[in-house]
Amino acid sequence: MIEEYEFKKIEEKWQKKWDKEKVFEARELNKKKKFFLLEMYPYPSGSGLHMGHAFNYTIGDIYARFKRMQGFNVLYPMGYDSFGLPAENAAIKEKTHPKKYTENSISNFINQQKALGLSYDWSRILWSHNPEYYKWNQLFFLKFLEKGLVYRKKSPVNWCSKCNTVLANEQVRDGKCWRHGDVDIEIKNLEQWFLKTTNYADELLNNLDSLDWPEKIKVMQKNWIGKSKGVEINFEIRNPDKKPKLMIVHGWGGSPKENWFNWIREKYKDKYEIITPNLPNSSNPEIESWYSELEKYKDKLDSDTIVIGYSLGGPTICKFLERNKIKIKKLIMIAPSSPNYTKEHLDWIKKLDALPEEINSLKNYLQRLNLNLNNLKSLLGETIIYLSKDDPHIWDFDKRLEEYTILSPKFKIFENKGHFNSDFGITKIPELEEDLINSWPIFTTRPDTIFGVTFMVISAQHPKLENFITSNQKKEVNNFLKKITTTSEKNSEDLIKEGAFTGSFAKNPLTGEEVPIYVGNFVVSDYGSGMVMSVPAHDQRDFDFAKKYNIPIKTVINPPEGPLRNEGKSSKDLKEAYCGKGILINSGEFSGMNSLEALKKISDKLEIEGKGKRCVQYKMRDWLVSRQRYWGTPIPVIYCEHCGIVPVPEKDLPVLLPEKIKFGEGNPLQTNSDFINVKCPKCNLNAIRETDTMDTFFDSSWYYLRFCDNKNKKEPFDKKKVDFWMPVDQYIGGAEHACMHLIYARFFTKALRDLNFLKIDEPFKKLFNQGMLYGLDGFVMSKSRGNVVLPEEVSKKYGIDTARIFLVSLASPDKDIQWSEKGINGSLKFIKRIITYFEKNKSKKEKNIDVNPKTQHKIHQTLKFVTEDIENFRYNFAIIKIRKLFEQIFDLNLSKKDSEILLKILNPFCPHITEEIWHRIGNKSFLSLEKWPKFDENKIDKKFEKEDEIIEKLILDLNNIIKIFEDKKTKLSSLYLYCIPSEKEIYLNNLLDLENRFDLKIKIFSVNEKEIYDPENKSKKVKPGKPGIYLE
Repeated sequence: MIEEYEFKKIEEKWQKKWDKEKVFEARELNKKKKFFLLEMYPYPSGSGLHMGHAFNYTIGDIYARFKRMQGFNVLYPMGYDSFGLPAENAAIKEKTHPKKYTENSISNFINQQKALGLSYDWSRILWSHNPEYYKWNQLFFLKFLEKGLVYRKKSPVNWCSKCNTVLANEQVRDGKCWRHGDVDIEIKNLEQWFLKTTNYADELLNNLDSLDWPEKIKVMQKNWIGKSKGVEINFEIRNPDKKPKLMIVHGWGGSPKENWFNWIREKYKDKYEIITPNLPNSSNPEIESWYSELEKYKDKLDSDTIVIGYSLGGPTICKFLERNKIKIKKLIMIAPSSPNYTKEHLDWIKKLDALPEEINSLKNYLQRLNLNLNNLKSLLGETIIYLSKDDPHIWDFDKRLEEYTILSPKFKIFENKGHFNSDFGITKIPELEEDLINSWPIFTTRPDTIFGVTFMVISAQHPKLENFITSNQKKEVNNFLKKITTTSEKNSEDLIKEGAFTGSFAKNPLTGEEVPIYVGNFVVSDYGSGMVMSVPAHDQRDFDFAKKYNIPIKTVINPPEGPLRNEGKSSKDLKEAYCGKGILINSGEFSGMNSLEALKKISDKLEIEGKGKRCVQYKMRDWLVSRQRYWGTPIPVIYCEHCGIVPVPEKDLPVLLPEKIKFGEGNPLQTNSDFINVKCPKCNLNAIRETDTMDTFFDSSWYYLRFCDNKNKKEPFDKKKVDFWMPVDQYIGGAEHACMHLIYARFFTKALRDLNFLKIDEPFKKLFNQGMLYGLDGFVMSKSRGNVVLPEEVSKKYGIDTARIFLVSLASPDKDIQWSEKGINGSLKFIKRIITYFEKNKSKKEKNIDVNPKTQHKIHQTLKFVTEDIENFRYNFAIIKIRKLFEQIFDLNLSKKDSEILLKILNPFCPHITEEIWHRIGNKSFLSLEKWPKFDENKIDKKFEKEDEIIEKLILDLNNIIKIFEDKKTKLSSLYLYCIPSEKEIYLNNLLDLENRFDLKIKIFSVNEKEIYDPENKSKKVKPGKPGIYLE
């Protein structure tokens, strides 16, 4: 007989045997259908596992064992999300190195997980702080950078002073850090690295419907992506205190006083601060002397500047911007020269009517230009290129277009403007007027309300906010900005709407009216352009803001049922905004139209007049991946004064984290000279490394792919192996990861597909969200609350198999459950009953076996239902049915085959005990690798199914009735049952089970019997399937 004290010994015995025989290791074998099962890999906390973790892993392990027995080739690996701030902070607190702290934690985790009997393929283990893993993080970063999916920009970010790092919007909760609820978030403007997740927004959205995921997760992702169709409308901006800058750069043999330059100076002198450098010796250009002249104006150029480069001045100013890393609002190139020296250049130069020294200097200039348009693209907000097909300086028109295509410019093509100079009669270029409007694009889904705009609001975190603030308003704006504590749209929605007038104005493109521009706390800087048009009569948020700051409210839409009281003259009568559709009023030529018609016609007008365009916007932002901490993957770029941002060559990967570091304030990488100082891979001059590390979500966005080929040292993974195993067939993890990890992993898969690393579109076919385990105090089990139950304690007292059954018995695995000593004792009794059953039947002879059709019905019906329940994660129902079956067959002598069915369906839940019993009854194989039994439909009898339904209904009714007596503390001893004659045999067949279940003496009467004990006439109310019940 197996005793309780033997459980631990049995567990260790079978864990060693499974490990030694590599029972759970997966191979790429085509004989079996593959099944990739994965739990979200855990952060290896130093505090180790508690039973809450055990609950999560047991869910996955039961499924893996079940699928393995069904004949699938199961890949079920485990790894550790071992980089990140928690490990770094814990290591600092314990005065040890993060690497040592993390590796001790992982070692402890592995031992605890093995003790749970989890059937992982440990040969595929990985941890993200391993250089052999994060080397490939760096490779992917470089590939994304090369493809244009990575960029760097200054951005308002959430800063936690306690973490000393940037937090994503998702990590800010109620204006405080997600890890430190006592720390208010600060807003800082920092240069940060971003991944262009928005490039895949449409595909991320459209593919959701094809996924077998919980509907709530798909809805959360749809809302997070937040696709909106609308119109981007250009509002002209005016700051009374300052003018934006407009620089015009002439070309070879020219000057700032020639051609159409004078026309621009005169026309725009009141709107722009116009800069016209006079490049020296323009007929004998010398590149450094031209740069020296441009250097005089370097500090004047900013992200609001428009630059016009004419002819050779086009590529010259491009090189100057690239060289100095100056970001500008717009670059307009008119008849630009070729950006690079070519043979065609030489052929063209030879034909010029110029002095030999002029031709020679031009040739030298072009050879030294060496323009890299790739580096330039990120510095330009917008690029427009004017070209004429009859330009004699263009030897191949299509090639000239192709040369500049990398900048994604808007080309304006003409037929007869030549080289856009006086030789072709060009003294003005009217087409430039459209491109020189100092406008700001405003996205709206309601262009039908444009006539009701009475103010604008720019985000308080917008990097260009300073350009809007006048000297008179500076103090008021600064006082307001001190209150801002979040960059998150979600958090902003919950705030009381506040703001301040900036002093600047915006001009409505359809009415010509100027309206004030406010700064506000409810506009997000990176949604649309970071500024919104406000229509207080038709948007409640705008209405509340207008009322607070006494801004006019103008009604431009009436409801279909009749006019609003306010007609634009006063806001006093309007109690709230009308946000619906209706009939336009006060809207010029569009008055009288319904909203839907006006939406289209106003959008058409804006597009025709070049004042707007239809477009799509997403609430989802690009992914900020920079972190200013040590314990993460180093970002593989180098900063060189001469070459700019230089990717680390692939042959030099991985960029290793230095182990000798000194913790103090902020990021220790910044003070590690050995790490920072490096030679530029391009020019071999002194340069410095990037000291930011990657967000750990970068690590977890592709780890499932590495499991397919975790020992590969030549590449992240073998494509054939990924093609074999991917996608993950069943993914298990918490719903809290819906809008971070699960979106990032989907993005990664699509980006890697487009880089030809893999073929699939989606990483996870099915998703299951597990519930939470609550402690005895009613709170989620956690070390910080002191309510954890340790697996080691449970194993010692009850055995891990007992705990496994208990954890999945209480409720469906996607529901929350509470730990209970009483509950686990019930599971222990069931385990003992299993042991007792097989011990007492071991000696019985095969000739005495039970072949009763009803017994066969019960076995095969249970097998059918349990198979379906496990397949659909209804583990609690499966356990109920298995326990019921054991009660029914406990006193029967089953055949060896039938007994083995019972062991097999129990094995996924309690693998150690069943494996032990399997061998004690004479088997040599591993039960864990046996075939899952198939139910025989011919042995499932509908007659018995009807009986089962009747008895289950009776049990349910009796439970309810007996509870009433128990609440009254009434002791019961006897039960009298009254039924229709045709059902009496059913109740008699189940009499013994019912007496044992309820511990009552039961007497059964049919209603047509003469001698009936029926003191309350219960027999008079009997119906088919509804017996009368009397208790005493």
